[in-house]
Amino acid sequence: MKSTYLLFFSLVLLFQSIAFSQIAPTTTIGYVEGPIREITYNADGTGTMLVQNVTVHVPANCAIDSPTTPLTVRQLCVRNRLPGRVEPGFLGGTALINGLVDLQTNRFTATDVTVEPAENVVIGVITSVSPLQIQNTEIALSTDPRITTQVVNEYGFPVRLDGITVGQPASGEGYFTGGKLYGYVISLPPEAPLVNDVSQVNIQRADSRERVPNNARGDEVDSRGFYYAKDGLVPLIQIFRDDNGALTSLGFATVVPDAVNPKFGVWTFRTETPPTNNTVLGTAPSKLRAVLTDVAGATASAEIDTTLR
Repeated sequence: MKSTYLLFFSLVLLFQSIAFSQIAPTTTIGYVEGPIREITYNADGTGTMLVQNVTVHVPANCAIDSPTTPLTVRQLCVRNRLPGRVEPGFLGGTALINGLVDLQTNRFTATDVTVEPAENVVIGVITSVSPLQIQNTEIALSTDPRITTQVVNEYGFPVRLDGITVGQPASGEGYFTGGKLYGYVISLPPEAPLVNDVSQVNIQRADSRERVPNNARGDEVDSRGFYYAKDGLVPLIQIFRDDNGALTSLGFATVVPDAVNPKFGVWTFRTETPPTNNTVLGTAPSKLRAVLTDVAGATASAEIDTTLR
């Protein structure tokens, strides 16, 4: 009887072990943020990074970003010096990496990578126009394809440097080396002339949240951005979900003109998508498009990938 019970108990443990092995996770979420100590480009098109003491494997299709520019794995690993730096490529900079860790091998595989040489900031006023200085810090512009300088106004629209004057508010973000701040983003006042003086719109943030069951509950969408209406009148801004080029209207944004600079303004949009059994429309949108139509009938649009919450 005892041996029968032990056999039965052993079989139960065996079946539980098999069942557990079938449902037990094989990976866990990983994250590392810190100094980049080494970067290697591999023959198969992947990359290997050493961040802190963590070896990170970077797949060939990994999402990689510098402060202003999407990068390929090859660009990430290029050792040519960035303007003004003495270190090769991004070595000595900072990486922020999300990934998955294999529970059996401890292998860390990146799902997305952000790299920057440093994060140095100056905020104040323009103290010199030529050369451009903010709080007596000279600003250098980069044309390196790995980090191109974005010169924008406070609403995020590209502007030109001509027309600015000493004493106007400004800010710069970049990396400081050789006595200069090599800018990622230079923010100038609204008086700075636009690169393209046409009505335009941008998207600063877009979040979505999956709610189930999809046929009973809609998914949440929350987004915001800025606009410029050349005619100075309040435009219409319509928000669409973009599913591989198929556009579905989600509604119209709430538009609020700036009290000081009425050609500019902010727009916000929050909604719940209609419940449906449709395999595409039943999921939270992964990309949004904002379409502006001004009073004169001119249109402009912007797109962004949403962050799934």
